[in-house]
Parts: sequence; structure tokens; C-alpha cells
Amino acid sequence: MYLHIGKDEMIKKENILFLLDYKGLKENKVFLDFWNSIPKENKIDISLNKPKTIIITKENEKVKAYISNISSNTLASRKMFEK
Repeated sequence: MYLHIGKDEMIKKENILFLLDYKGLKENKVFLDFWNSIPKENKIDISLNKPKTIIITKENEKVKAYISNISSNTLASRKMFEK
């Protein structure tokens, strides 16, 4: 099962660890420490400069972060589909 997170990006449901609301995360020290531990090449920004959600995944033992312009509520309510 896959989740469409914006643009042409789809991620496997089983790889999703967190859907985080973007607003307010920049002031959260715990989140910032975690964010800074993710390598730059594993941060994928598809938000078109309108970030609303950060999707944290674990793919092939690597943590990745996708920045989406779709709200976390919308993503959480979307139906998963098979590819």
C-alpha cells in the first residue's frame, strides 16, 4: 500500500514512522536535534515553498524526511492504494 504525499511522490505505508505538522517544529529543540541528525541527501522537499507536513520514513535502514505542502490531517485521512 502506498500514500501519495504530493507532486509525484508516493511512499510505502509500512515505511512511514511519523506525520508531523510543520508549524512550530522550528522551535522544538528535540525535533531540531533529530532533524539535524538526518543527512541532507535524505531530506526531500516537495512542498513548493509551502511546507505543511514532515513525513519521516525508514527505507532500507535509512531515515528520510519528506517535506510536503499537504496538511498532516489530509495525509492521515487519505486512502492507501496499491501500486
